[in-house]
Amino acid sequence: MTTAAILLFAAPCAALVTPGTVGTAIRPPPNREEMLAQAAAAVGRARADGVNRHTLRLFLPRGDGLSPPDESWEGGIMQLFAACSPLTRDLLRRLSTEVAGVPPSLNEQRLDVSGVDGESVWFAQSSQPEDDCVGLVQPTPDRLATIRKLCSECGARPLLMVNPQWREGDDPFDALSRKGGLLGALGNALGGKAALQKELSALGFVDVYTLSEYVCRGSRICLQLSYPLGWTALPRHFLDTS
Repeated sequence: MTTAAILLFAAPCAALVTPGTVGTAIRPPPNREEMLAQAAAAVGRARADGVNRHTLRLFLPRGDGLSPPDESWEGGIMQLFAACSPLTRDLLRRLSTEVAGVPPSLNEQRLDVSGVDGESVWFAQSSQPEDDCVGLVQPTPDRLATIRKLCSECGARPLLMVNPQWREGDDPFDALSRKGGLLGALGNALGGKAALQKELSALGFVDVYTLSEYVCRGSRICLQLSYPLGWTALPRHFLDTS
């Protein structure tokens, strides 16, 4: 397969994709720095459209490359956190504008009191308050109250959720949670995410940058979403050898 990858554009975004953007703007990144550059650019495009609540799902650095945050990480959620937290910090550093050559002040606050859930929030404070950024690292659904509070405090400043700890795809409980009445309540109680998605949508969160990997007939497929350009799919071996 060539760079004319399989294009899986979301309907509202299709008109915004042009031949000149396919090969550069939404081609899956080969390394950490390119991924951060692409993610920052996607957030920037979203902010230009008035979107200030961003959800990002990133691959994580491992060895010399990037890996999806899946069950292959033997250390579990804390090993993922050790890779995701500095990634979020560096993304905020890119986003928070330097004023007069002064980089933003970056501070991390752990959210998991137990120290085993792998959650935190990064604050990037610039010389000008309007240039501040906030990034949640691997938030769980239990942090919804914290997310609401941060949304209220951030105002028009960007708030990012990086690698949230709920599934991208649907399972039977998700389908059940979208039903009304008792069945819907039961689905949400059993782990369905319809109520969570509805709340996040009401708060203004938009998926602006996503990297995923799936296996199809023995081949690893990299899927990428980059706001507002829609989706691309490309065999992972193509990325590893290009």
